[in-house]
This record gives sequence, structure tokens and C-alpha cells, in this order.
Amino acid sequence: SEEAGIMVGTNTALNDNPQLDNRLWTGNIPVRFVLDVNLRLPRKLKIFNQNQQTVIFNKHKHEEAGKIIYYKIEEAHPLIPQVLNACYHLKIQSILVEGGARLLQSFIDGSFWDEAMVIQNEALVIDGGIDAPVLTNATVTHSEQNFTDRITHYTPNNF
Repeated sequence: SEEAGIMVGTNTALNDNPQLDNRLWTGNIPVRFVLDVNLRLPRKLKIFNQNQQTVIFNKHKHEEAGKIIYYKIEEAHPLIPQVLNACYHLKIQSILVEGGARLLQSFIDGSFWDEAMVIQNEALVIDGGIDAPVLTNATVTHSEQNFTDRITHYTPNNF
């Protein structure tokens, strides 16, 4: 509820089937942003439930279907600037990029971020997993402990 939008990529939507809402908290419901360039997400996923405005970035169509907006992007142009341009036109001024790693890395590499929170569970041990994005050109602003989680806040060096 603290951000105007929340964004995930195709793999996160497929693997986690997130609702991307604030059902456990009060306040404004964020606009859902989903990067599904080839429109391969099944319509049974929670992001298609029409409970809140959802923008699907894709390379095939530009249309509205209830609260779902299909926003066509051009393959010949960089992706993240197109996403940010769409947010500007939709009057969305803040986005929580929830993941996954490749989407997060795209925002980091393009310097399209102004704050990062890295949450590390210091008690949980998992073999394997997915590599985390690499946060570069960043400065730690503060760090806090929340039970077994260490939460470290960063800002970009050029901020």
C-alpha cells in the first residue's frame, strides 16, 4: 500500500502465482504490472482476477479487458524505459519491483532505481536456488534486524 504499483516478470507470475495486492494491510491497492512479452501466462493466474487494475506489458496487443490493460511494447526499443513511460502516462509514480532476478537486474543495470531493500534470512539454509541480482554502484543507508532477517537499505551512488 506504500507504492502505487507492484511489478513481476513472467517467471515469477508462473512459478509463484502471486496476488500482488495488500489483502493483509490497509491502504491503497497497488496497480499490478506484469512483464509477459509473449503473452504466455495462463488466464487462471490470480493476476487476472479483475480485483484491481493490472497492466500486462507485451509485444502483441494494446487493449483493455475490464481491469486488465494490455500495453504493447516495441521489441526494437529498450524495455525498462518503455515500462517507465507507460507508468508516467498512467500517473504511477512509484513501483515496487518484486522480481525475479532478471527483471530486478534490468532495473539495476539501467540505473532505474532509487532505493533497494535486500532481505537476508540469517537462519535459513537452502541448497541451490536462484542467484540474486548484483547490486552495483550502491551505498548502504541503514540496516536493521527483524527476527532472523537482516534488512539492508541501499541508494544508488549517483542519487
